[in-house]
Amino acid sequence: MKRLMIFPLIVLLPAGILAQDRIVPRSTLAVSFDLARFGHTDSSSYFELYFACFPPLVTLERRIDGYQGYLEIQTQIKNKQTGEYALQNRSLLTVSVKDTIDPSYHNTLVTQMGYILPKGEYELYVTGIDTLDQRRRDSLVIPLVSGPDNSSGVAISDVELCSKIEQSDNTTGMFFKNAHEVIPNPTLLFGTANYPVVFHYAELYGLNPADTYVVKVVLADAGGRPLQEYTRKKKYGVRNAVEVGTTNVVKLSSGKYRYQLYVLSESSEPLARVEKNFFVYNPQVKSAQVTNARMKETELSGLTGEELDQEFAYLRYHATEPEIKLYSQVTSVDGKREFLAAFWTIVEQGKMGRDPITRQEYLTRIKKASDRFRAFNREGWRTDRGRVFILYNEPDEIERMPSTESGKPYEIWHFYQIENGIEFVFVDRTGFGEYLIVHSTKRGELRDDGWRRLLQ
Repeated sequence: MKRLMIFPLIVLLPAGILAQDRIVPRSTLAVSFDLARFGHTDSSSYFELYFACFPPLVTLERRIDGYQGYLEIQTQIKNKQTGEYALQNRSLLTVSVKDTIDPSYHNTLVTQMGYILPKGEYELYVTGIDTLDQRRRDSLVIPLVSGPDNSSGVAISDVELCSKIEQSDNTTGMFFKNAHEVIPNPTLLFGTANYPVVFHYAELYGLNPADTYVVKVVLADAGGRPLQEYTRKKKYGVRNAVEVGTTNVVKLSSGKYRYQLYVLSESSEPLARVEKNFFVYNPQVKSAQVTNARMKETELSGLTGEELDQEFAYLRYHATEPEIKLYSQVTSVDGKREFLAAFWTIVEQGKMGRDPITRQEYLTRIKKASDRFRAFNREGWRTDRGRVFILYNEPDEIERMPSTESGKPYEIWHFYQIENGIEFVFVDRTGFGEYLIVHSTKRGELRDDGWRRLLQ
């Protein structure tokens, strides 16, 4: 049902910079990513990769009619068996705004790419680079396995969770798919403040045109306990079909959930099932966390608006682009206090797959990082070593290598209790004492196995 659709966003950099004025982000670059696998042929699968970036996280430079910046997205797909790269792609996502009060400055940018690959096992390497400050990067490495196999009966593609789906005849559009415009939401964050309705898109394969099927959507909590369930019967009349639907999440409290899509026979026999994690932010919905949040509000009661802003800045390493956007829209001190209290409650329970950490311990790490890693005019907690220390605590071992006639000084931090052992490599690339991260084996961090070339 798929055809190869690649949308490289290659642009030419304008040469006419009138001034060197820049809008410099205060938060770490973060690129949201999601993917979905679809059927193609007996020997190949179709992969769609979805990317999102929040403009305030990209460095912008003044142009004739406003400001502009670029996010470079590097994509590599390596065959695990042969070690050869099946794909190496580079594209640029352009960020253009009039100024920081331009509405588009606060709208998340979304793009996607599609590739056909022979069936097999791969590793996907994605790196996002702020082209005007190439030290600002975000990266991830994830395994890729071929898409659905319908050789033995009904099969279903991955479910794509979207911000919007509507019928369309714009066949040349970036998000056009099977008579629909399908706008992905790579952040996977929904709720009343951004996307109160979850749209889903999936493809069904191997159907019997004469049969009636039951499609069931289940919203489950992070532990898999069903919370909401919707079913409907449908006779598709074809062997391969598109399944599109919507689910309202305005009544869910803030947190992590599972979106489960089932295909059953008319007699309720399970035939196929897919699942995807997503997140909800509904501060108006009270939950079991409300008591802890109220206690946190008491802790924060003595802070001014400026102090609350600073504390949320400290939490930048736990915040997503939509959360940063939401906080920036809160103007009252009471509103900021309530938002921050709820945010701390989630962080203390373990946010974004990270270990739980108390507010007191987190702020203690901020202070230690600021004392130890200050470099140039950059506060220690904002440096690369400071960020790693704040997120992962003291390393189990540090290898410190001084500068030599042929090499720059560097440090290797070892953590033996995380993911069966990981390391971070920092190099003083400028000679001014600021050690920049150049490589890590931690999932989601910058990885560059050839980092030693940077010592020259």
